[in-house]
Amino acid sequence: MRLVADDYAYTSGISKSILWLLENNKIHGTSCMVITQAWPTDRQALKDLSEKRPDIQIGLHITLTGDWLKPSSTALGWAVLPTMQQLLLKSHLHLLDTRQIEAEIASQIAIFQRDFGRLPDFVDGHEHVHLFPQIRNACIRALHAVGFQGWVRQCGGPLKGVLKRPYRIKSLFLNYLSWAFKRQAQRYGIRYNQEFAGIYDFSLESDFANLLQVWQKTASQDSVCMCHPGAPHTQPETPDPIARSREREMRVLSNRK
Repeated sequence: MRLVADDYAYTSGISKSILWLLENNKIHGTSCMVITQAWPTDRQALKDLSEKRPDIQIGLHITLTGDWLKPSSTALGWAVLPTMQQLLLKSHLHLLDTRQIEAEIASQIAIFQRDFGRLPDFVDGHEHVHLFPQIRNACIRALHAVGFQGWVRQCGGPLKGVLKRPYRIKSLFLNYLSWAFKRQAQRYGIRYNQEFAGIYDFSLESDFANLLQVWQKTASQDSVCMCHPGAPHTQPETPDPIARSREREMRVLSNRK
């Protein structure tokens, strides 16, 4: 099972936490948010590490939600990004302009390519937006257009594995969204992971250490498990509703052998 951290550059504190885990072989990769305020200052450290450690997987975390963020291009015509709930509803009602979405994703790919000098090893989405109707088609087309040779994250897997894990309703919903996403990826010859883990509610009542053991026992070797480690939140201008869960994940992952 590959442990991959979401949200590099959400804040600089999160970036430093992820860098430490990568340097100490506690996780296997991370995906980057290239439109945040922290990205211009945090990108070089990750690039330097990736050049020293080519085994580390560095991906693009497509970001289309977050009402504290601005799009990377003018294509969308949005002053700020919507919430995940708003985007999920609009995508299911087919109210989005897929050409505009594709242009925004292409812009974020271009930022990653400019800053790393190459395309990402993999691509996923902040709050799983890359799986949403309309957006999934735009995502795959944008990747195909630049000759992407990496893999994309699908968030499903065999039902026998999904049903053995907690938080089944959310897991089954992401599994459902992933079916159409995988079909689109196959159509364009783009690879994807076979299984996914890491879903929970981010509440402080959840036992992350125990969940990690459950995911390891029920997932295959080709499984990708997302995680969200981070340092104490010190940037009030950047809302982070799961800040305390990030701190707990960091403690657990730091002690991982």
